[in-house]
Amino acid sequence: MGDTARAMSEENVEIVRGIYVLPDGITGAASERLAPDVQFDFTSVYPDGQILRGAEAVREFRETGPWHGAPIHFEPERYFDVDDEHVLVFVHVSVIGKGSGIAVESDVAHDFTIRDGLVVYFKVYGNRDEAFEAAGL
Repeated sequence: MGDTARAMSEENVEIVRGIYVLPDGITGAASERLAPDVQFDFTSVYPDGQILRGAEAVREFRETGPWHGAPIHFEPERYFDVDDEHVLVFVHVSVIGKGSGIAVESDVAHDFTIRDGLVVYFKVYGNRDEAFEAAGL
């Protein structure tokens, strides 16, 4: 990887790190880091295999989908600088069911595709090995 590609790749990792420290992360405060036509791919983790387009669609899904607006905590554990457009992150997710009060925890992977400083594609993998393989690592 050349110096320009390496610098772009490192910048992308910093963009992704910044998303995780913001309140509501990618569905809220980080909207300025999302391309208007960003795609969110949940086909690996939800049975209905949804791919959503746009930040508003994800916010609506967050409020009405499986977690019904319950606070979700994302704890990034490891960042992988895949190439000049892709960052893979191993993430520990915890949520307490809004109605049930039951705690659910899961270890997943988030795959970010970034172009011109904006997230254009975001995929959640329920299986980290699958994500690692898909990233070519």
